Amino acid sequence: MDNRVKIVSIFFLIIIINVAGVLLKYYGFDTYIILAGFRFYISLVLPFFIIYRNSQLDDIKEILIHPPYNKTFQPLGWIFLPLIILFASLYLFKQIEVGDPDYFYEFGLSSIIDYPLYIIWNLPHLLLFAAFLILIQPLVKFNFFSSFLIALSCFMFIFMSFNKTKINYFDIFSLVFILTSAVLIIRYFQNVYWFSIILFTILWSNILAFGSSSQTLIHMLFASKYEIWEGFFDVSKNIQRYLLPAQLGITLVLIACSVILRKTKPDIV
Repeated sequence: MDNRVKIVSIFFLIIIINVAGVLLKYYGFDTYIILAGFRFYISLVLPFFIIYRNSQLDDIKEILIHPPYNKTFQPLGWIFLPLIILFASLYLFKQIEVGDPDYFYEFGLSSIIDYPLYIIWNLPHLLLFAAFLILIQPLVKFNFFSSFLIALSCFMFIFMSFNKTKINYFDIFSLVFILTSAVLIIRYFQNVYWFSIILFTILWSNILAFGSSSQTLIHMLFASKYEIWEGFFDVSKNIQRYLLPAQLGITLVLIACSVILRKTKPDIV
């Protein structure tokens, strides 16, 4: 397909996703569906199906069957080090206590036990989004900034509000940090499975530890019958809103450092 046609496809992709998202929000519908437990969020699923062509089938098979970068040490560090730093900082400044949330067993402990199941349920749309980011790379000439802008554009509708609520800048920072990390992982490591595990686990662990009132995130990452979760740990409301952006920001720094090391020492674990 000619690059100009691909550019037009991406342009219409961005319009279609955001118009669909705005309409769904305006009429009070969810921007995701759950089928047999599997989650499908429009910003993660639609980009792939709009940009995909049959000629790319072999590329997709190669991505799924022989993913590059099979190391484990660095990806595990991206997941656990930000959490350790976050907990250590909160404990050091005496800003965290063990909580007593509602649904402690039904939601909290069961979510830990069901972690593998939740990963599997979220895997399809995360893999589709990872494949989408890989497929657009030839078009944008491996330009990181272009890939990031395209990825960000697929989520712009979530900041549209119809009840005159204030813009939550912490949500914007969180989205920017996680999409920047996502593009870095795909560009420099291209392992779609680590991509999915890392992005899911960052959000899952933060919400499980500190709680969330986002019905969409809880339904996507956990059980669909709950609408709010208070978290295993109590922190003040003024601090809580910083925790997800902080964790994602630390993760982004670690991934960026790994990218630098990978470029200077390609065989680094």
